[in-house]
Amino acid sequence: MSSSQPPSGERNPLGLDELIAILVAFGTMGAIFFWVTGKNPDRLNARNWQFPAVFSQPAVTPASPGILTPASPNSPLPSPATTVVPSKPDVAPVAPLGPTLGQNPPVGAIIVPPQPIVPSTPAPATTKPKADKPKAAKPKVGPVILSDVPDKYWARPFILALVDRKIFSDLTDSKFRPEESMTRAEVARLIQRMSDKEPSGKPIDFKDVKDNSPVAPAIDHTVKTGYLKGYPNNEFRPDKNIPRVEVITALASGLNLKRSAKVSKTLQVYTDRRKVPKWAVDKVAAATEAGIVVNHPKRTLLQPNRTATRAEVAAMIYQAMAKKGQVPAKASEYVVKPLKLSK
Repeated sequence: MSSSQPPSGERNPLGLDELIAILVAFGTMGAIFFWVTGKNPDRLNARNWQFPAVFSQPAVTPASPGILTPASPNSPLPSPATTVVPSKPDVAPVAPLGPTLGQNPPVGAIIVPPQPIVPSTPAPATTKPKADKPKAAKPKVGPVILSDVPDKYWARPFILALVDRKIFSDLTDSKFRPEESMTRAEVARLIQRMSDKEPSGKPIDFKDVKDNSPVAPAIDHTVKTGYLKGYPNNEFRPDKNIPRVEVITALASGLNLKRSAKVSKTLQVYTDRRKVPKWAVDKVAAATEAGIVVNHPKRTLLQPNRTATRAEVAAMIYQAMAKKGQVPAKASEYVVKPLKLSK
């Protein structure tokens, strides 16, 4: 039987490989020690010694990754496991104007760039254009239609002109009644409408014209402007049919017409000149020279004492307005022209 011997207390000597490894390890540690102490002698101070993070608490990962910048050559090489956490600023951070992206977005994330913030400009106030106010349509003066005044009627041009100017306004059923007679009051109304002369004479209180009469203002106007006069005994006789000679003398008086030649020479144009009243001779002569007298059907027949018709009054009033320049003159074969007599 073989007996087992207790193990010997002697250790086996180290091999060559183990010795070499130990030397290399000590040499490396020495080199590192001298390199560190040569760069920063203060590291020998125990207060500045730093140990690897393996023996300390795990490194805290910052909430938001930062950008690592290389250390300057003169700064000590920090430990790889050491993370410098920036201190919080004393000033409260200003909220960003818009959404921001992390500096290092995760891989695979789709990054939508934020839209640029464009300062909003208020839209210009739009004012609704004012609707044009409807303008009142100007009355169109159409052709005057008078059923009893034919196109070839001798006084038609004079009648239409005065009806258009509202001098004659007493029409009934589009009828002018050209051959009807006129009263003194009716002629006074026509003269008041055609006259632009300011009243300057003294009023006359006619006993046959009441103050509340519709024709009183027209009579008062024609008397103050010198067109018409009254009769003896302080009468105007407004309802009396007016003779032609009174129409002629009224227009000559109101226009202040004066004769330029002898009466006898001027009145030679009329074949019935002897029928002209003496008080009216000068006025008839002045009206004849002014081209106011209109005779129908014969230009040389005056008929001074015959009642004037509406057509004859219209023709002579228009001629008086033409003399004053209120209307253009109208050519007519019935307007009396004085004879050119040798002196």
